[in-house]
Amino acid sequence: MNKGPKYTKIHYGKFFLFSLMILFYTMHVEAQEDEYWNMGLGERAAEFGLGYEEHQVTTEDGYILTLMRVLPGPESSQVGGNQPILLSAPFGQAGESFATLDSIDSPAFYLPNEGMDTWLFNMRGSSLSREHETLDSHTDDEYWDFYLDSIRYDYMACVQFILDTTGFSTMPVFAMSFGAATFTTSLALEPEFFSSRISIAILAVPALNLGHTNTLLYAFLGDYPFVLESLRRAGINVLREDNPVISDILYRVSSFLEPLTFEIGGVFMGENAPSLLDPDGASFLAAKAQNGVGNRVMQHLFQSTRSNDLTYFDYGTEENLVVYGTETPPEIPLENINIPIALMFAEEDSTITEPDQQWAREKLADNVVFDHVYEGYSHIAFLGGVRTEDFLDDILEITEMYPATTANER
Repeated sequence: MNKGPKYTKIHYGKFFLFSLMILFYTMHVEAQEDEYWNMGLGERAAEFGLGYEEHQVTTEDGYILTLMRVLPGPESSQVGGNQPILLSAPFGQAGESFATLDSIDSPAFYLPNEGMDTWLFNMRGSSLSREHETLDSHTDDEYWDFYLDSIRYDYMACVQFILDTTGFSTMPVFAMSFGAATFTTSLALEPEFFSSRISIAILAVPALNLGHTNTLLYAFLGDYPFVLESLRRAGINVLREDNPVISDILYRVSSFLEPLTFEIGGVFMGENAPSLLDPDGASFLAAKAQNGVGNRVMQHLFQSTRSNDLTYFDYGTEENLVVYGTETPPEIPLENINIPIALMFAEEDSTITEPDQQWAREKLADNVVFDHVYEGYSHIAFLGGVRTEDFLDDILEITEMYPATTANER
């Protein structure tokens, strides 16, 4: 008996709905079984016998930031000498992104387990650092009027707080990708402050210049700046926002469809070597470590795809003449930096490609004391890779050669 097209559509419709039910049930079961990823950072640190604290720090321009601290435990090694280190993540990522692996090999756990007092940076505008002394981030557009060079006030406040809290006079900083861009900019604009407080800056895949990036999303937003500016004018001041419901769905989907997630990430985010990413860690990073980033500072970062340089914010010719007195924005004076720098690059990095890596080397040449390309690493492998101990052991060696100091040691 021919039941016709209507019956066929109903039949396939029921099959589709049934398949969706099975898919979401499976993801639900997986998520329930994976209790580790539902823990807070402090709970996960405790799983490895480490301590955890949170602190509020206020910048000189009124932004109130959250600093996370993971402390060595009673069973931790003494290799790190209990010296403090500040970790700064890529754009849109929380400090928690340094804890994306369900093992001690996450940077936020590995370093304190080796005896380093490890602090995690959350810049202004991120979901954990969205308070201000006088401005409301929900209603005041002025709150979001900050750029790459504005973040120096965040670093200055956090570094001083850490030194005051720990009793050290100098300390190392590890900054990755966008974090490296904001920290390097800070070093250039406040050389006296940082040269007296930072023992060494360790910059991993520094996004100082994206002029040759092969990351589709970054290149698109750089080539078409009106996209982000249109969103800003429509009142969308923050992007890559953390939403618990959406984050949970993204995590379950990306975990369940793991190979597809990696392929999509490869196309849009420039991951050339997804096989080196830890599956659970990458899913957590993609979904649950998102922390939000200001629209203006994101525009500033992507302007280097067109300028092939690291400059102050480009407002356009007319406004540049008013703000800077020139048609184009001035360069960030990287020649002002006067502290030791360690450079870490990824062999399979489509975000910071070889020409842009070389640009960073040349601009920072007078300060570079360590320069290494990690074989097989992709851009995100420093956070969610399966061989994080490679560069983490290098951090321990570098900070032994350029250690944090106390007042008596200087």
